[in-house]
Amino acid sequence: MIQSLIYGAKEADHEVIIWRLVGSSKHLASIRIEALRKQRKDFSIVPVSGYEKQVQEMMSSQDFIDLYIPDSALLLRCKIRHAEGSIRYYLHIPDFAAQVERRKNFRLNVYQTEDVKIKFSKLTTSPREMSQKFEKKCFDISSGGFSFFVSRMESKFFQVNDPIRTIEIAFGGIKTKVNAEITVIKEIEPDEFNGFSYKVWRVCCRFSQIDQISKKHLEKFIFERIKDDLHVING
Repeated sequence: MIQSLIYGAKEADHEVIIWRLVGSSKHLASIRIEALRKQRKDFSIVPVSGYEKQVQEMMSSQDFIDLYIPDSALLLRCKIRHAEGSIRYYLHIPDFAAQVERRKNFRLNVYQTEDVKIKFSKLTTSPREMSQKFEKKCFDISSGGFSFFVSRMESKFFQVNDPIRTIEIAFGGIKTKVNAEITVIKEIEPDEFNGFSYKVWRVCCRFSQIDQISKKHLEKFIFERIKDDLHVING
């Protein structure tokens, strides 16, 4: 199972994240899986262009390294066997791994921290055609979409299946443009837990268009914030 997932990431040329926690400092770098040697029960990794120095620093003087494969939500703790210079590293294929629950892996609550903000214009034709500009902080975000709250007055601009085009989304010092489609609209009553003093509507959207570079940045942004809660199951 673990071998097949590693092989799948290699064949698809998926970007993989290695990470280390040094003191209170978090370190991330991107690598690709280069080759899998089943008989030797190991595989080789190489840094993604631009991450050579970070990978070298993270791999030096270490016995183990943690890997995260976003596409399969797989966490691995691998023993470092040896290195070929600073460009290729051989890791032991572990016997155990953790596959993170999909929702936990990909969805991050950012409402309180205001880490993710969106800007867009929305057109409505009921009761008459008009356009409204919105600037919102996201309630949560994942690699597949996001959600945000609107007031009763604003809710008239939003219906399920509506497209929202050219959304500027800002997270982790990065700004990008995406398109989305509304999938669910939920009424949220105020209570002692959510802190609202009036009813709001939560608008849930899925990305209908996001470029691959922005998606990778988003996956790293989410992983940066959840990885302290993840536990790799290894002996």
